[in-house]
Amino acid sequence: MKGLLLKDWYQVRTSMKAMCLTVAFVLVIWVFSTSNAYVFPVSYAAVFLGILPINLLAYDHASGWTEYSFALPLSKELQVAEKYLIGLFCAAAAVVIGGLFITVISLRTGTTPDKDVLSLLAGSVCAILLINGIMLPLYYRFGAEKARMLYMLMFAGMGAALGGGAVMDELQQNGTGSGPLPVPLWLAAVLLLAVLVLYALSWRLSVQWYGKYKK
Repeated sequence: MKGLLLKDWYQVRTSMKAMCLTVAFVLVIWVFSTSNAYVFPVSYAAVFLGILPINLLAYDHASGWTEYSFALPLSKELQVAEKYLIGLFCAAAAVVIGGLFITVISLRTGTTPDKDVLSLLAGSVCAILLINGIMLPLYYRFGAEKARMLYMLMFAGMGAALGGGAVMDELQQNGTGSGPLPVPLWLAAVLLLAVLVLYALSWRLSVQWYGKYKK
């Protein structure tokens, strides 16, 4: 497992540095802006973190790693679990980055974060796990090329949702709208638990489909 994680870490450093820097740039620019809204930048960072495991799997397919892995003393369960573990790492990173970002915005503006912050962070985790829970099995079964269309549709949908969140942020800041509807913490917790269950089932499906994308 450590070797697999190290392999993907090298891949992130070499091939996905620009994407990570773009997310950092957006967050830094937002901190120095006059806006005290935070739904859009937090969700933006979560979406880009969420697609890391999918991109890593696409690189594995393109480089021939999947075929090469059959010659290694590594089980399918372990190799698939590594990608899903990266998804969990990305979800944890989204919570940490989002929490720090909201704290910085609050200190800069002298305001107190509202009670919906925890629901927002829980929503970020759910979004990341859902993206990977849906797309990873499709990538394992059909490969990057065949799954790309659905991937683009999902990414476009997430972009539209982020755009709507930015508009609602602006309306809430200007006092011309009620802002996003608050989500009770108990409901956010139930949704998060349901997504975790689906994530585990997705892993089992990916194990069954491992290596079948060329068949």
